[in-house]
Amino acid sequence: MRTSSVLALILGCAISGTAAGQAVASGRPRSATPDTIDVARVASAPMMDGRAGDREYGLPTLQFRTAAGSVRVWLGRHGDFLYIAADLPDSTFYWGDDLVVSIDPAGRGGDSPSVGDRQWYLRRVLDSSVVAVAESGRWYSRGHEPAAIGTTRHHAEWDVASSSSPKGWMVELRVRTTVIKPGSGAPRLALRTYNDQPAGWWSWPTAPVGVPPQRVERMPDLWIPLRVR
Repeated sequence: MRTSSVLALILGCAISGTAAGQAVASGRPRSATPDTIDVARVASAPMMDGRAGDREYGLPTLQFRTAAGSVRVWLGRHGDFLYIAADLPDSTFYWGDDLVVSIDPAGRGGDSPSVGDRQWYLRRVLDSSVVAVAESGRWYSRGHEPAAIGTTRHHAEWDVASSSSPKGWMVELRVRTTVIKPGSGAPRLALRTYNDQPAGWWSWPTAPVGVPPQRVERMPDLWIPLRVR
């Protein structure tokens, strides 16, 4: 292939941002950000034990890189629930390591969270996690911070479980589909993680140039639509 053709192909993939969009069809995990994520149904309900893997969920739906390695994420639907599970490499235990799951149920986008947007701020020590429902333009107002979930692992709208090992930690989140309202508009999803060593924040989708990763969870226009089957 001529050099000019190769260059055009590379630039085309970079601009479109969908180079990994063939992951589902080819059976390979996604590593780049596609335009839309297909959330397939899983044959059996995953066990909410804080452990996730290919045997239970199939191949990862997406991956994103951090300084500690590649975070693998599974999305699936079974019955009336959307499952979001992640395997986060991290060999240095810190209670405040986190995975933040942000969902725009109506798919409205915007430059700030809209009323009714949801966020699960899940820490490695789950007791200190918080769950928020957005107010106008923000996740919560000063003086009205949501309380930590403490020992709660089951809620009418969600369930959560996690596990930790010397190599990293895993977390599973199960959300009722009535929360994400599939079919009323493509809900949007964003993920963000923090690791104390090597210290830093990373997001999916990747933050644009000049935007800190921790800002992505407050910018729904950047979040990726889900096609929930």
